[in-house]
Amino acid sequence: MNTTQTSRRTVPSQVSASVRFATAVAIAAILALAWIGAEHESHRAVQTATAAISRGTVPAAQPAVEIANRRDAASASRI
Repeated sequence: MNTTQTSRRTVPSQVSASVRFATAVAIAAILALAWIGAEHESHRAVQTATAAISRGTVPAAQPAVEIANRRDAASASRI
């Protein structure tokens, strides 16, 4: 007897074609759902950015400014 034949392990039984096909279909479905989800979020991001840009700048209400001392009074005292 040859030593390679005695040390060779038995090959495990292969998975049936229907199980391999079902696995491939499941993986394809998961990838398709991920693709659709990413596409939806991409469109939503573009719409949000477009809406933000098209609104333009909105002038904010500025607080009233009060002048405590005038420079004219300070410069008049120097003369």
